[in-house]
Amino acid sequence: MARPEFVGMAKKTNLSDAEVATLLMASPVTVCEWLQQGMLHARIDVGGSRQFSLQDMHHFAREQSLGLGRPDRGKLRILIVESDRRLSHLLMNLFDTSSGTLETCAVHDAFDAGRKMLTFRPDVVLLDFNMPRHDGFEVCRHIKADPASHGVRIIALARCADVALKQRIMMAGAEACVAKPLSSRALFETIGLSFEPRVQVDCLQ
Repeated sequence: MARPEFVGMAKKTNLSDAEVATLLMASPVTVCEWLQQGMLHARIDVGGSRQFSLQDMHHFAREQSLGLGRPDRGKLRILIVESDRRLSHLLMNLFDTSSGTLETCAVHDAFDAGRKMLTFRPDVVLLDFNMPRHDGFEVCRHIKADPASHGVRIIALARCADVALKQRIMMAGAEACVAKPLSSRALFETIGLSFEPRVQVDCLQ
């Protein structure tokens, strides 16, 4: 059954900021960054709110190899690729106790990640860029090069995520980079989720 926000969206030709974030499966912060960089364009209506053309959003998604929100799926699927098993366990617990609209799966190396990309078919991949024996850049590029997964959102998790490293990570195909140790609130906002966990975790080491 189609989710209500997609049913209403299908009947519109112009979208609000929040609707664009939902359609592109991106956070509101990411949408604002795309606007500031000139990657997205909007007009201001008489009420002072931004309006985006639905046609433009579809064109942008194709250009950027972004997946669009899928109305036939009730839950957002998040694949956690994290070599630190303790951190992976904390992330799984955090997502599981935060919302009934998420489906999560965790693996600990690039080989298992490749298999899960085929069987789990995630919407979002949280990718550890500090995996031993694996190059996070290569894993990221491989996901984006595969036609079956090129629209999957990749969010990098990396230590010492300075500006230069973030730029390299995003050039490899990631949408964003969250620095370790992770802030659970920052991670949720980057994914585009409301931060309302039943278990509070301020910092994920």
